Amino acid sequence: MHIFFVQGSANLNDMIEIIGEDAHHIANVLRMGKGDNLRISNGKDEVYEAQIVEVGFGGRIIKVKIIEKNNFEIKSPRITLFQGIPKGQKFDFILQKNTELGVSEFVPVITERTVVEIGGDKIKDRTKRWNKITKEAAKQCRRLDLPKVHKPIEFDECIKTLKKYPLILMLWEEERRTFLKPFLSSISKKIEEIAVFIGPEGGFSEEEIIKAKEIGAITVSLGRRILRTETAGFAVSTVLMYEFGDFGEGG
Repeated sequence: MHIFFVQGSANLNDMIEIIGEDAHHIANVLRMGKGDNLRISNGKDEVYEAQIVEVGFGGRIIKVKIIEKNNFEIKSPRITLFQGIPKGQKFDFILQKNTELGVSEFVPVITERTVVEIGGDKIKDRTKRWNKITKEAAKQCRRLDLPKVHKPIEFDECIKTLKKYPLILMLWEEERRTFLKPFLSSISKKIEEIAVFIGPEGGFSEEEIIKAKEIGAITVSLGRRILRTETAGFAVSTVLMYEFGDFGEGG
């Protein structure tokens, strides 16, 4: 069943209006109409089955009635991807594919080797666009929770934010002793939140690595191959969701 997202909470028999692109998609692409059922989520912890009661203004407004309500819980760990902002449209790909995998939050980071300039009104516009990308990806893969994309932050601010995470994995091509697979196998306790930090095309500087290690970040390697920035986070997220999350499980 197709899923759509709404803000806030709802109760049985509540009436909800769906407008804009979602309404157009329901009425004109999926060709759904009065009496058809669809699934709605608040993006956090509640999912509803709703029935269409009215299609108005040429499909620009859909009125639905909540006929079933359930709570859901996302299996831990929650993964936050801290991504050095890459060039071009690569970050769009990163958001889309990691949303499909189950990453909970995205934090774009301006590092020493970031070449993209984002400032002023661009920050607000791009953050809005990025959140739209994750929303569409979540709908496509029928994910119940909605990941959040934060506004870009500088590296030093990122270090302060990272301190709250019990596990910080920093992918570094110069790491020669700690490899991701055996390191994860050595973890015995349950971890609720994991931060994954990926550099931009040029990787991290030595100074950035030192600062990250000072707050407890673990630099890890994926092995012999050096991955592109747009595939590195995807690879780590896949391994983490397979080892600790719900990747490959039923239900």
